[in-house]
Amino acid sequence: MVDEDRVRTVKMSPLEVIKNSCSYYGSTYSGRKRGAASMGYKSMPPICVCSELNIYFFPLMSEANRECIWLAHSHIRQWEVVDNSTIQVLLTHNQPLRIPVHQSVFVKKVFRTAQYRHQLCERVSPYEYTPTPQVPHEKNSLKNLVINERGTYSLKHDPSD
Repeated sequence: MVDEDRVRTVKMSPLEVIKNSCSYYGSTYSGRKRGAASMGYKSMPPICVCSELNIYFFPLMSEANRECIWLAHSHIRQWEVVDNSTIQVLLTHNQPLRIPVHQSVFVKKVFRTAQYRHQLCERVSPYEYTPTPQVPHEKNSLKNLVINERGTYSLKHDPSD
């Protein structure tokens, strides 16, 4: 497994890593896969491990294949063709990774995952919390605050302001 800053050896299959990651962020792999399928991504769909953190992975072959390579969409910086059946991907932190896949297949999967990310973002964006911007207070900004007999507040207009 290629991590952000090093290569790690793990005893799990790539699919088990993806499943554990989904569970860690509060979902199941099968639920994430069904969600992607419901949006039209039926065959080898990209998987949203955690939408809040923008963690999206996509497989380069069938998940049943233990040799299946999963790539984190946000960690792909660029790619280039090595030969007809090999792509070299530059990951974050400038880590190169040679992958045995045709360019057309790779590009299709990268763009498909980008479209999936965009569609999920569009579905969530109307409900996102936007904090109210903080207005800087002047040193004596409360000098015009008046509390009336019912316990409510009002601002007294000061013509000198």
